[in-house]
Amino acid sequence: MRKSGNSGGGKTTGEIGRRLLLHLGPGLREIVDPDDVFFVEAAGDDTRVRTRGARVIQDVRPIGELARVLAPHGFVRIHRNHLVNPDHVRLVRRRDDSQDWEVRLAPPVNAVLPVSRAALRDLWRAFGEGR
Repeated sequence: MRKSGNSGGGKTTGEIGRRLLLHLGPGLREIVDPDDVFFVEAAGDDTRVRTRGARVIQDVRPIGELARVLAPHGFVRIHRNHLVNPDHVRLVRRRDDSQDWEVRLAPPVNAVLPVSRAALRDLWRAFGEGR
């Protein structure tokens, strides 16, 4: 899957780092494990990163830039305003009386996020479906 690493403990050429640097501001970075990130949400020109511990970290970069950073870690853009970590998705369902879809994330987050029709195919692919 998306996890990288080897039994020797060191990185090999071509592996992605298992930790992320979130940009909190000029000269300030916070290190997080991508597995602890449930979803990412656009917040104007910045981005909110929602983590396992109910913590929200504000990254000063736009969501498009974070989408490129998080893609190698398996994150999927499900909406113009949202990226999701498929490892934390527990349910994908149609919205009531609609053609639109949404995802429900695992506890402790339990958030429900919209899935745009254009992004649905990428979400299916993240789960090994070729629809």
